Amino acid sequence: MDAILDRLSGGFTATDWWLILVWSLFGALIMRRATQLPVVVGLAFVADTITPYFLRIATGVTPDFAFDLMLARLDERGGLVLLARLFIYFVLIGLLFAARGRFGRR
Repeated sequence: MDAILDRLSGGFTATDWWLILVWSLFGALIMRRATQLPVVVGLAFVADTITPYFLRIATGVTPDFAFDLMLARLDERGGLVLLARLFIYFVLIGLLFAARGRFGRR
């Protein structure tokens, strides 16, 4: 169990948490119905996957090296962190959408 928790805690950096927050907020804002949640989570996950590529290109890294770093980000952390990331997106976007529906009409 400790190995799983170590892998999960080491799998997220501060940049990852900011990207999760930004893409979750964006996803919750573009949703119109709760049935769109899986599609919005998929789009947020894809955007979260390719954003580091563009961040690295903006800082002067060559495109081929930035692409390799983007793919290594998915490979080095294992499937557990990717599943946790998808779960976090489902929960966060769902909660933000529900809060928007409850408090957004006032």
